[in-house]
Amino acid sequence: MTKRVVNPAFIIMVSVPIAMVLNVFISMNKPSRVVPQSVDLTGDHAYYRPGGTEVSGFKDSTSTYHRSPCPALNALANHGFLPRDGKEITPIHLQQALVQVYNLDNPLAEFLVSSLPAEFSLADLGEHNVVEHDASLVHDDSWKGQDPSSVNVTLAINLLSRGHQLTKTTLAVYRHEREADSTAHTPDFKTTFTMERALTAYSEAAVMLLVLGNSSSIPTDYARAFLVEERIPGDYKKPSVPISLSQSLWLALQLKTLALLSPVLA
Repeated sequence: MTKRVVNPAFIIMVSVPIAMVLNVFISMNKPSRVVPQSVDLTGDHAYYRPGGTEVSGFKDSTSTYHRSPCPALNALANHGFLPRDGKEITPIHLQQALVQVYNLDNPLAEFLVSSLPAEFSLADLGEHNVVEHDASLVHDDSWKGQDPSSVNVTLAINLLSRGHQLTKTTLAVYRHEREADSTAHTPDFKTTFTMERALTAYSEAAVMLLVLGNSSSIPTDYARAFLVEERIPGDYKKPSVPISLSQSLWLALQLKTLALLSPVLA
């Protein structure tokens, strides 16, 4: 039987109208502008990142500190907005931290924690294809056996050396490169990187743009602090309006469309 291949142009034709509808919805429901607020990163929320053998991202690890493949969650723990050991976290606690620090709106934060157990550790999220997924921006694919929370410095340098700002196009082209590399080298990537995994990957990049930037770009220094040091930048200010699910999906669709066009854009 001949294998049917979906033409990328068809995906663009389908995704762009959906994105346009989302954009209209966002414009109609956009709240009045609020002055961005600083986040207190002193005292109980001073930065401390554990290292060495005392920290692990492997599920069921007995290490003192647990961390996840998600830099946004690790930064919350490193600043004490989540338990600093990364353990005994409840969905409501995580939801409150996402709203308090990153200014996600409650429906989006509630959606993000809805599938989590009543209590979990950050390392639980390192189980393959739970939160962790292949073709990550700065983490190795799971088949290599590395700690899911460990940052691959080579990948990070590759991304962060592309200019003083990481733009939508930069992130989309890099996402395309990561997926191409995983397709070539990760044995089960084509079967395990499902539409759900892809949505997760592009939504992560979208939320990073919305939280740290202006939805179009992020200062590279901010991205380095967040992705590599898992630290909230000292002069960080919350987004001026709460980030909604429709906003993040709209931006994720833009990134996916740009990724499909990346052979032309690169």
